[in-house]
Amino acid sequence: MVDEMKSVRKYVVFFDICSSTLILEDLIRSESQELWGDLLLKMEEYLQEARTGKNFIIYKFIGDGWVLLFHKNIKGTILFRFLRDICVKFDELYRKAIKPVLNSPIDCVGITFGLEKGTLNKIVMNSGNEYVGRALNVAARLQGSIKDRDKDPKGKVLMSNKAYTELKKGTKREYKVYRARRKLRNISGGENYEGKKLCLFLKP
Repeated sequence: MVDEMKSVRKYVVFFDICSSTLILEDLIRSESQELWGDLLLKMEEYLQEARTGKNFIIYKFIGDGWVLLFHKNIKGTILFRFLRDICVKFDELYRKAIKPVLNSPIDCVGITFGLEKGTLNKIVMNSGNEYVGRALNVAARLQGSIKDRDKDPKGKVLMSNKAYTELKKGTKREYKVYRARRKLRNISGGENYEGKKLCLFLKP
């Protein structure tokens, strides 16, 4: 039952764990798959604890990542530093509990992000909040395509030009940003989509 609907404007962040299928398959072979569940629960706890200070919504868990919704006026410096913190937290948990028990080396492990800003329709359905809107679809496709033409996508954010323009104040010296062209499937205007790719970590 739909109780009400209203529009809200948010930054939408999709984040995904690289090579999660390979990691889980390796753990299953050694009957250690519960370690992966423990890691995901600890990541959820970390996000729940961070919510108070960062004022964001944990919208959905999507199997090997999360969808987060941030206030429309969040500063770029705050948002990008938090995304970097998410990467650091995951890496800490992975290196401590998962990597030591794997039987095969896995090259690309980390977090990738897709980011878009836009209007979402918030629906209160059966006493729970659901959201629909183009920004969700675009952020998901951006995250899904970040690996295209990039052999080392971890720790990177692919976003629309508009989202970057609004967030870029105070970020130029702290992060490297590149133009990125991708094909976003099932997105109007996505056949030759141009955005920005931001690297959360500078290589030495």
